[in-house]
Amino acid sequence: MIFSTDSVRLTFVEPGKGEWRILRKDNRIHRKAVPHIIIAQPTEGQYRISCGGGNAELISTGEAFLTAPNLPLVIEHLLNPKTERMKSRWIHFNFVVFDAIGLASLFEELPLRIETRWAEQFGGIAGKMLIVRQSTDSQSIQSVAQMNELAFSLLRLLLEYLADKGITSRINPGIMRLLPVLEYARRHPDQKLEVADLAKKANLSVPRFHAEFKRLFGDSPLEHVRKMRLAKASDMLRSGSLSLEEIAKQTGFCNQFHFSREFKKCYGSSPSVFRRNVAGGPVV
Repeated sequence: MIFSTDSVRLTFVEPGKGEWRILRKDNRIHRKAVPHIIIAQPTEGQYRISCGGGNAELISTGEAFLTAPNLPLVIEHLLNPKTERMKSRWIHFNFVVFDAIGLASLFEELPLRIETRWAEQFGGIAGKMLIVRQSTDSQSIQSVAQMNELAFSLLRLLLEYLADKGITSRINPGIMRLLPVLEYARRHPDQKLEVADLAKKANLSVPRFHAEFKRLFGDSPLEHVRKMRLAKASDMLRSGSLSLEEIAKQTGFCNQFHFSREFKKCYGSSPSVFRRNVAGGPVV
């Protein structure tokens, strides 16, 4: 697959860090799905995490975990028994390829655990991002350029890590055929889309298009479009002050109530709660 300088685009990046000393049961365990890739490293204490309904994995101090977007996560925070404290740092991020395919879709599976020698490198990038984010001129063009530079360093490191694990990126030829469909859906988030219209973009009959899409993406075409729109809505909630009614309108939902119901179904919290929670950065 041939890539050019405009084939890969950063769509979101947000670093964060946290410290916990007293963890009640209701804030010790987070159940969530997020529209971004997460890399999170406990620098003191541990995580216990299950992803997509799989078995729980213990992530020890210095290691990290890696998760794809939109998966149901159960994240448990475990204090260091000696210090009665947990500390961690993380990055939420997304890249798209050919302006339509999410980065995680290029890999059949992402490893959940990242061992210490690699996790420290990811954590180092998170630390540098936090310095930029916390600077007084974090919205300046220089700071934005620094954040973008660090994000692409993160991408390069992630690809190196996956290659070391024998996991290489690939785009199924069938997905390439559906690129016009994905791009059209991405560029028209506010329009009502019918399966017949999308099938026509792929030059396939409706039954064949539906079956091929389901085989390649695991979702029906309209379910995939719904997730794309909710991901866009989540970015709008993070980065602006538009009303829920306007966000619903711009992302193709019937009204604010329909949008709120679908958003909560996907991400586990209402749009209003999501917006409040991310005001200080994502929490892992």
